[in-house]
Amino acid sequence: MYDQGQSEVCVQAIFTLLDNLGQWVDDLKQEIALSQSSHAMAGKHAGKLKNDGQDQLLVQCSNVAELLAAIPKVTLAKTSFRCQAHARALAYFESHVREMSGSSNPAAECSGTFSDDDISFLMEIYGGLDEPDGLLAMIAHADGLVRRIPQYKKTWCMQGVQAAWRLGRWDLMDEYLPEADKGLVCSSSENSASFDIGLAKIFKAMMNKDQFMVAEKIAQSKQALLVPLAAAGMDSYMRAYPYIVKLHMLCELEDFNSLLGDESFLDKSFSADDPNFLKLTTDWDNRLRCTQSSLWAREPLLAFRRMVYNLSHMNSQVGNCWLRYAKLCRLAGHYETAHRAILEADASGAPNVHMEKAKHLWNIRKSDSAIAELQQTLLNMPAEVLGNVVLSSLCSLSLALPNAPFSATQASKENPDVSKTLLLYTRWIHNTGQKQSEEIRCLYNRVTELRPKWEKGFFCMAKFLDDLLVDARKRQEDKKFTAGVGSATPSSAGPLSTQAQEKPWWELLPTVSLCYAKGLHKGHKNLFQALPRLLTLYFEFGNIYIRDDNSSNGGMVTVHNRMLSIIRGSSRDLPTYQWLTVLSQLISRICHQNGDVVKTVRYIITCVLQAYPQQALWMMAAVSKSTVSARREAATHILNSAKKGCRKGGNVALFNQFPSLIEHLIKLCFHPGQPKAKAINISTEFSSLKRMMPLGIILPVQQSLTVTLPSYDSNMSGQSAFHPFSVSEHPTIAGIADEAEILSSLQKPKKVVFLGSDGVARPFLCKPKDDLRKDSRMMEFNAVINRLLSEVPESRRRKLYIRTFAVVPLTEDCGLVEWVPNTRGLRHILQDIYITCGKYDRMKTTSQMKRLYDECHASKMAEDVMLKTKILPLFPPVFHKWFLMTFSEPAAWFRARLAYAHTAAVWSMVGHIVGLGDRHGENILIDATTGDCVHVDFSCLFDKGLQLEKPEVVPFRLTQNMIDGLGITGYEGVFLKVCEITLSVLRGHKEALMTVLETFIHDPLVEWTKTSKSSGGEVRNPQAQRAIANITARLQGVVVGVNAAPSLPLSVEGQARRLIAEAVSHKNLGKMYIWWMPWF
Repeated sequence: MYDQGQSEVCVQAIFTLLDNLGQWVDDLKQEIALSQSSHAMAGKHAGKLKNDGQDQLLVQCSNVAELLAAIPKVTLAKTSFRCQAHARALAYFESHVREMSGSSNPAAECSGTFSDDDISFLMEIYGGLDEPDGLLAMIAHADGLVRRIPQYKKTWCMQGVQAAWRLGRWDLMDEYLPEADKGLVCSSSENSASFDIGLAKIFKAMMNKDQFMVAEKIAQSKQALLVPLAAAGMDSYMRAYPYIVKLHMLCELEDFNSLLGDESFLDKSFSADDPNFLKLTTDWDNRLRCTQSSLWAREPLLAFRRMVYNLSHMNSQVGNCWLRYAKLCRLAGHYETAHRAILEADASGAPNVHMEKAKHLWNIRKSDSAIAELQQTLLNMPAEVLGNVVLSSLCSLSLALPNAPFSATQASKENPDVSKTLLLYTRWIHNTGQKQSEEIRCLYNRVTELRPKWEKGFFCMAKFLDDLLVDARKRQEDKKFTAGVGSATPSSAGPLSTQAQEKPWWELLPTVSLCYAKGLHKGHKNLFQALPRLLTLYFEFGNIYIRDDNSSNGGMVTVHNRMLSIIRGSSRDLPTYQWLTVLSQLISRICHQNGDVVKTVRYIITCVLQAYPQQALWMMAAVSKSTVSARREAATHILNSAKKGCRKGGNVALFNQFPSLIEHLIKLCFHPGQPKAKAINISTEFSSLKRMMPLGIILPVQQSLTVTLPSYDSNMSGQSAFHPFSVSEHPTIAGIADEAEILSSLQKPKKVVFLGSDGVARPFLCKPKDDLRKDSRMMEFNAVINRLLSEVPESRRRKLYIRTFAVVPLTEDCGLVEWVPNTRGLRHILQDIYITCGKYDRMKTTSQMKRLYDECHASKMAEDVMLKTKILPLFPPVFHKWFLMTFSEPAAWFRARLAYAHTAAVWSMVGHIVGLGDRHGENILIDATTGDCVHVDFSCLFDKGLQLEKPEVVPFRLTQNMIDGLGITGYEGVFLKVCEITLSVLRGHKEALMTVLETFIHDPLVEWTKTSKSSGGEVRNPQAQRAIANITARLQGVVVGVNAAPSLPLSVEGQARRLIAEAVSHKNLGKMYIWWMPWF
């Protein structure tokens, strides 16, 4: 008899054999089908000998396929599950379900349903995979299925052990431990439980003062973690992280045990001023800060510390642990658990419980209770610190009387807490409209006085004042417009006289701008929101000042001069790398109508060029070659100033080399090549470009052009010396390949390969006749979204992101795009699979589809009926096969499919918000190494797709094959959950996103201003305004811009489901342009 270990090795050997055979069959079938198809296209016929060889291979292939088909997929799935190969079990079982009942796919011809047994087994598999989003899908399909929990005593005992040591119930731990330890199987689903049982045994040994047993049990626990840690570490740090947290826990146990000496921890207690214990707890706190800020990672560590502090009766430290736990629970959405933890913290006498309690109440939508909690907290604080304004505000809202003031020494220590609490209170009463704006302004002022070096205080005040300014401006401009349209009657003078006393909106501008500037001076946490907004306000006012010729208006002149001095002061005080983050916005305004504004803009751009010439020169390329003479001359003037200011050396050479390189690249973009040639010989046709090599200019790849901010921003003093780019890190252009490939698409773009100074060859796409300025700004917008996704725990845990790449416009109608490696268009992937299945013929299918569409339109058949009955039956969904063929190893298959679901969902939501159209199968690429979904070509932004002859009425591409790639549960589960998370992040940060998007309106670079080629000055137009209005509505939950009547604002979940319903609707898909290919 084989033992368990040998048995699993044998099973794994069989699995490997089956994988290899399956891969061979798939590869062979596809190779033969594609070669036959290409021969047919070329009009060639293979010789008889070749046909005989192919026939023989096909017979062998058929025999192997029959053998593989004869092995029941259920048997393979259950065997895989028994060996804890959960990804493999899922792959086999999904294959079985597809054969038996199909998959859930509302965009396809028909959609399958699942049996209760299928759902139960899939739930078990997803439980083992630790993929909660997949479990959600099963629950959605369960349709009333009651989960039968196996009545195993062992399971309950395991959970009992986990609870017992956390609660310090050692008697219960002794009771549960023997039962839980009986026949323990170390499967991944029981991995945490088995680790906890190991911990319980260590605690037991420590109680019994058995040092030998403690050392042995710790060593055993470490040993048990080594193999899975090594395996997970080969994959990624994130997958290895749970094991690292467990080792962290064991390390702290060892530290604590060494402090105990030979005593039991039940008998020995420590005092807070014991130097050894103090050093230990300080180290623990420092280590905790380095852990991932998530509930699952920190909960066991906090539970252990709570136990240690409890034994020494250190109540405030116990309370502090409960408070940290409460915050983690609140952020994870476990409000009931958070509430219980807050009660425990309060009972232990932890400081600052009120803040956490108030945030918890606010999160569960009890805003009045939350504000009352903060009021009480503030009223308990020293009166001399709060100040009279705050006290009168509190007393006018609250019935509670202030307690006796604290001593001054205590008050001075608690200033950060006072300012934090006061800021939160002010923001909340502003949100709930419980105070007048003047009073709220005074409260914000007090926050900045209490903590003058706190960036957040100034930023929140700036946002509040900015909202007041926007509101006042809208009101005053509407009133002016109404007065201009209708004749003002004397009777209307009464109500208007009160409004007439309101100060002009622009008088607020210097105050708002100064708050933004002070915040930026204190830190860079809100850099990507504050600096673009500060510049937008400055540019707008500069326009108004010149447009209405306000040089005789004393108030306007004062505001204009103050705005100039604020921007000039900021240009001197803020580190140059911060200006680099808004360089594209600055470049767009180099022909501003206001001469003073132009001087400031040119000065800042010159400073950035001198500090970071490598990055700034690439960003200046398009404007330096602009077709608008005013812009071109302004750019030349700036470049010459920067060049003069550079000290002699490398940088001067850089300024000399750059124009020549750009000229050559523009010529290369537009070079037609020889007739029918598939490549351009660089050595002969661009010999001067070849001779320029090597260059000291960096390769314009995404990594080299992205600013990296300092990690900590509590102290801005040392940041003037900070370098966001290191010359040694980024490769320069060392050479260029001898040939540039000419691609077959309409505009004939060229694939050019540059050789980097690091020896790596990097391809770029030289695109002619295409305005890449929108694409470039879209990449900047995506970078902001990636930052937001990395800040929110839900999206950070799932590692959600948008794949970005460098886009460098060279002129208004050509540019360079960084080649995204290992990717292929969705249409080409699907076409190859359909050819292999015999469903697509390169010679006939296109004309057949055109004929079908024409016939259906001629007979006036409804679009949804045509799609469902005539088109979809010809092309059953097949995209799932690509994942199985490309990722033959099941764990890699599961990761790739998960990555596809994540990236497709994020792109769907972001694309809808910005009105991204033209999402046909060639503009959606799939990465063959990771499964990532990558979108390219952003020329159809801001609902331009709705203005096409055949409007693009779906909010994003979610056709039958896109859904098929998500697995048998379709969009339920992972895709839907990620859509909800992404929408939640976008809607929760709408101000930050709108600040970035508003720069599009005022940016004369974007494509919608091409029609106005007057002077190269500023252009404002209604199309831009309409686009921004649509985006604002979408960020509020309104379904707008798709083939549906605008809705009332929906919840995040409601909006996500509604958009998906619109995307998969046969009625909408049937209306799409034929070559958008709604069947692919």
